[in-house]
Amino acid sequence: LIINDGNYYLLAFDDYKKEIRTYRVDRMKSIRFTGIEREGKEEFEKIDLSTYIQRTFSMFSGERVRVEMKFTSYLLDAVLEKLGRDKVFYSKIDEHHFSVSAPIEISDQFFGWLCGFGAGVQITAPETVKKQFIDYIDKIRSKYNNE
Repeated sequence: LIINDGNYYLLAFDDYKKEIRTYRVDRMKSIRFTGIEREGKEEFEKIDLSTYIQRTFSMFSGERVRVEMKFTSYLLDAVLEKLGRDKVFYSKIDEHHFSVSAPIEISDQFFGWLCGFGAGVQITAPETVKKQFIDYIDKIRSKYNNE
C-alpha cells in the first residue's frame, strides 16, 4: 500500500497485461481473498520503489533532463514536497530566491506545475527546456488570441 495526497493505493501486478499497476483502494469494489499465489514477484523485485512512486504520482512522464530553476523563497516547502531531496540540489541565491537543479522528466504536467507558481519560478537551464516551456505557454495563449 502507498499513501499519496491523502489517498491509499495498492501497488499490484496485472497478470493480464503483465505489468505493475497502481489502484486506488477507495475505488476498489468486490475485493476478496482468493488464496491463489500471486504473480509478478520478479517484476516487484526489479522496481526502484522511490522512482516508481515519483513517476506515478508526480508530474514526471517524459524525457529525463537535469533542469535548473530559480524560485521565490516562499515556495521552498512546495518545491521540496514535489521534488524531494534525492539527486536534487538546492542553493540560496539571495534573501528572496533559491535555485534548484533536479532531474526532471519533461512533460505537460511538469510545465503545468510550474505555471501554478506564476512569476515565482523561472527555468534557467537548459535552453531546450526553456524553449519547450515557452512553446507550452504559447499553445495555451493561442486558445485566447481569437476572442
